[in-house]
Amino acid sequence: MATDSSQPQSIHARIAALNLGHVGRAPITATPIQDDPVQRPPPAPRSQTVNLPATLSNGHHISNGIGNEPNGIRQNGVLPPPSITRTGEKKPPPPALPPRKSSTQPSPALPPRGPSQSLQRRGSNASISSTISSTSAISFGTNGTARTSTSRTPSMDAGRKLAPVFDQATLPPLPPKRTPEQVEKRYQDIERSRMGLKPTKSTPAVTTVEVPSPPSLPARPPQRPPQTPIRKESTEAARKLLLEKPPPMPPRSALSLGMNKPEVPKAPNGVNSEAPSTGRVNGAPPPIPASSKPDLSSILATKPKPGSNPQPSCQPVSAACLTCRDFSAPDSHAAKFPRETVPSLDWLADQLTAPFPSATDQARAIFTWLHHNVAYDIIAFCNNAVQPSTPAQTLSTGLAVCQGYASLFTALASKAGLESLLVSGHGKGAGFSPLAPGEPIPAEYSTHAWNAVKIDDGEWKLIDPCWGAGHVCIREQKYTKKFAPRWFTMGNNEFGLRHFPTNKSLFYRTDGRAQIPWEEYILGANAAVVPVMVYAGAAEEEGISETSVRPKGYNIPSSPNMIVQFRFSTICSHWDPVRNGPGRPYPYILKINNPDFGDGHGYEVFETDGKGSWKLDVESRVLGRKGQSVDLYSVTTVDGRSARGMGSEEMRRALGRKAMSFGGVAKWELV
Repeated sequence: MATDSSQPQSIHARIAALNLGHVGRAPITATPIQDDPVQRPPPAPRSQTVNLPATLSNGHHISNGIGNEPNGIRQNGVLPPPSITRTGEKKPPPPALPPRKSSTQPSPALPPRGPSQSLQRRGSNASISSTISSTSAISFGTNGTARTSTSRTPSMDAGRKLAPVFDQATLPPLPPKRTPEQVEKRYQDIERSRMGLKPTKSTPAVTTVEVPSPPSLPARPPQRPPQTPIRKESTEAARKLLLEKPPPMPPRSALSLGMNKPEVPKAPNGVNSEAPSTGRVNGAPPPIPASSKPDLSSILATKPKPGSNPQPSCQPVSAACLTCRDFSAPDSHAAKFPRETVPSLDWLADQLTAPFPSATDQARAIFTWLHHNVAYDIIAFCNNAVQPSTPAQTLSTGLAVCQGYASLFTALASKAGLESLLVSGHGKGAGFSPLAPGEPIPAEYSTHAWNAVKIDDGEWKLIDPCWGAGHVCIREQKYTKKFAPRWFTMGNNEFGLRHFPTNKSLFYRTDGRAQIPWEEYILGANAAVVPVMVYAGAAEEEGISETSVRPKGYNIPSSPNMIVQFRFSTICSHWDPVRNGPGRPYPYILKINNPDFGDGHGYEVFETDGKGSWKLDVESRVLGRKGQSVDLYSVTTVDGRSARGMGSEEMRRALGRKAMSFGGVAKWELV
């Protein structure tokens, strides 16, 4: 297909003609060039050192192999030796290029050059950029695609206007300066414009508000007349009069003051008819009246008789008895400070103890606050994941074990000015079981922590804030929050039955014994007797002393013809169940599991003396056979109503006839 070169063609026509010429042509494929093997002479012995520069290959890129394998023909699997060009020798000529195949398709003709545009110089100092020729470049990453850069011609700037040429001679003259009179007049005009606002069409009228004038002041009082000047002579006379001592008063007897003296009748005009007595008659003192003399017999009647032994009066409330002391004020005050609102330990210690001057009340407020705001970390305890904690961490988390309770109590007590100690040792708490008869005594070990605090009268008191906050059930991994104040009021001797300190100087016993041995503690007061099982929760709520329950041993011998006495009492002789406890006491019964009874059960009612003691005597043959159990119960309800205050006779009439509910107190077993 021929192209008529006589007619001008555009660039688009040329590209179209070029693409049309490639239609139907076979694609150009690269054919490898086979080089004839060259027989090179063996290398001559080297006589001098020569440099071996990198050999540049001028061959066609199509002849290159794949990978790092060099070019050339192997002979017997060995590459020919490299060629060495010595100094002065000529390099062999490169191999000849393959002949170019002739193309039968003629190249398209170029379009004729257009007429050049003449440039006209403007009448300004701006420079004119000449026309930038368009450059067509074929990118290396495309197959013959042209990329043209656009040029900017003067015709594109035909609509642009430049600023006129700067000429200082054509600048306008500056305005004249103002005179001082004009400046002063300008300031006055500005001040006058600020004096008041004038309503205009664009602004609403400003309402003038009349300010009432202040009330007039009252008239001044008339001036005092000028005082007569005091003469110097009169001033001196008054001064001498003041310095003179008054005449001495005549001495008066105490009897003249009305003590044991009959009333003097008054005159009608209100003035005593007699002159005041001086207490002396002719210079002698008056006689002592016999009516004011004390009676010696009446004084001796108030004194105790020799050899008599008066009974101590039993007051309802004793200040020295912590069990009967009223702690309602510190207990209610401690509930006012939730842990989440406490900013610091110092602030909390001051708030808890500031209202109470008594050291005992201050310690009780801290003890009660721990019950309200710290819970036992039962999950960490049961999973053996207890980590040591500081008082600040316990305050932040609200979780702790015995060590955390004791540490926080000592920290708060010390900041409040109380003397307090953290005591560690063994405690017969959750997880402890008494030793069986004949079981070897273990070595001393520590499992618990509690506190010692100095209360009123400098007495060191042992307390357990952990056990006072609640109790745990290891089998169910459950913590029950329940206030147990007896671990604050319990005496140190009874406290030592379940607490054995590692530091033997921290027993603080009041029975004259400085300490007790480990064997006595771990086995109990009577090593040969297993103690009676007392349900601490019920006993504590009703104010029953665990140590007062009898029989003291758990095992009761089932010997015939023997009377067994069951008895117990309150924790203190001053204990009032109404004032100090939950209310009037329940009636108590003894449940006998004897198969000889018709239904297999029998009930005996306890008698009370009305002073906090209960007692019941039962024959051993009535208790049952060997292996049977005997239980002490409190009757809590009868026919759905509270049984508090019910007497023993009324209780006997209701047994077996009315529905009842019970609460366990203690348990024994027959052997």
